[in-house]
Amino acid sequence: MDRLSPKAVIFDLGSTLIEYESLAWTELMIQCSLNVKHFLHHEGYNVPEKEEFLKIFGEIQDMYRQLASEKLVEWTVPQAMKKLFKKLEIQSDNGLIDKAFKAYYKPVHERLFIYDDTLATLEKIKQKGYIIGLVSNTIFPEETHQKELKQFGIKPFLDFAIFSSTFGIRKPHRDIFYKAANLAGVAPSECVYIGDRYYEDYEGPTQVGMPAILKMVSIREYPTDMPSSIRSIENLKELKRYFDF
Repeated sequence: MDRLSPKAVIFDLGSTLIEYESLAWTELMIQCSLNVKHFLHHEGYNVPEKEEFLKIFGEIQDMYRQLASEKLVEWTVPQAMKKLFKKLEIQSDNGLIDKAFKAYYKPVHERLFIYDDTLATLEKIKQKGYIIGLVSNTIFPEETHQKELKQFGIKPFLDFAIFSSTFGIRKPHRDIFYKAANLAGVAPSECVYIGDRYYEDYEGPTQVGMPAILKMVSIREYPTDMPSSIRSIENLKELKRYFDF
């Protein structure tokens, strides 16, 4: 495959620059939801028993996931919590949702880590004069990730960042990639996008003429009919196979 000559290099976040899935999401989300239950109980609210609580909160989150899957409209955990509290007849004012979200996110935050080659790769790309951006699907508020970007030393390398929870739509919707190119100040064809999910991070940018590189992750299931000719890497250091940095 021909080498690329991008003006802007745009990354996904989770499983690309930072690892969020050291524990399976299904198991992690159960821990997060139970943290909310324990928080509410500690605050003196009457909440259902474990299985019933997980059922109610799970159905609410599944409803939003279905909408996101069908319409590519993003949802957020605080949004789901507001609906949960209404169903449980709990007043959600006085900052209760913000406090409950902190409890929800704690198991996620405790397991985060940055890949060994992330900062070195970003530094080399920055030194070559490329514009560097970020486009991430997330159900968490942007401010949560902005803190993580600062915590792990990624933020200084970024010229812009787009989070679906703020943007309102999620990858692979073409508008989010057009927005990224617009913020980079170049045409989509002058960018390269790197991410770990085939439909969101490879087909998504490709549909707007933005070259993409798929970071293959061992825990990820990929389509059996995925073309063997796609650009792919197993770690960020391998990006040098596709463009100069």
